[in-house]
Amino acid sequence: MMHKVLLFFTLMFFGFSFGDKLFINKNGLSTYQQEEEFMVADGENVIGPIFLKPIAKTDSILIDSEGVIVEGYFLEHISLDWKENLIGKFVSVEGEGRVVKGDVIEIKDKFIMVDTKNGFVISTLPKFPSRIKSPLKWNELFSPQITLKVKSDLAQSQIFKITYPVDGLSWKAEYILKKGKNKTKIIGFINIKNKTPVEFKNVTVFLIENNKKRELGEIHIDKFGEKKIKIIDKYISEKEILDLPDGKVSIFEDGIFRGYKKLKNGKIY
Repeated sequence: MMHKVLLFFTLMFFGFSFGDKLFINKNGLSTYQQEEEFMVADGENVIGPIFLKPIAKTDSILIDSEGVIVEGYFLEHISLDWKENLIGKFVSVEGEGRVVKGDVIEIKDKFIMVDTKNGFVISTLPKFPSRIKSPLKWNELFSPQITLKVKSDLAQSQIFKITYPVDGLSWKAEYILKKGKNKTKIIGFINIKNKTPVEFKNVTVFLIENNKKRELGEIHIDKFGEKKIKIIDKYISEKEILDLPDGKVSIFEDGIFRGYKKLKNGKIY
């Protein structure tokens, strides 16, 4: 049974991961890998739709599956503009003391045209978008989706790995070096920045730096924010080689800030 959802000007997307992985670069595009499981029959199959993340770059999609042949796929593009996404969709509009139900024909300026069972109706857009309702789920409204054509020699349950670039994510390493009279302590964090409206729930995160991959484990990344994850908190010697990502180091000596250094290739300069 499909449930009604509300549309807001500030869009919020929720990503549910089932063995999904996120490979984050320091800058530029990152990579998302999601797993989808389907039953396939012996012979040719059409399976889907598979909903990608709203931030997916759909010009580069890698589909892997052992035991079946992926012969092609159909891609349906979705806009992040909620007005564009509602075109052709069934909605109910509450306003002007009435409720209008039907398929959206056009949304222009402050008006919405709906094809109802009694014909076309033009109505003023509600002042609050929460009064426009759709029976579709969020991922059905705002995610690109693909439908696969595959060929299998057996009737079986099959896992498909869908991998593609995503935009709006980055990371950096930040360190604090606390110097005392007889000992030095380093505290380090990974700062993951998410500039997108997509929330990642319990996705396995990997950091990519100079072709090196570091696993952080399962992490919840909120939308439009920064997440700091502690990776080290220990006493070290001045010349110790540290297996840590490169990053900026803030120096404190006897509780007084002394300036910045950098950690590069395991050494503090």
